[in-house]
Amino acid sequence: MFRVYINPKEERVLVTKLRVAGEGWVLVTKYATWEKAYRKALYIANKLDYVLEWFLEDQIEEALQVFKN
Repeated sequence: MFRVYINPKEERVLVTKLRVAGEGWVLVTKYATWEKAYRKALYIANKLDYVLEWFLEDQIEEALQVFKN
């Protein structure tokens, strides 16, 4: 499960598999795939003019799963 968080105070959007409990982070939505979560996060970041962040390890792991199937 991939989560999309926003932090309005810092103007950031984050895509991650982890639960974020840090100050200011708000869960926006969850998706089964990294690609769907990334697309939603990109949309939000573009609309709000926020910085988009993600963990490279999550993206690589998801890409490798595609090749395993």
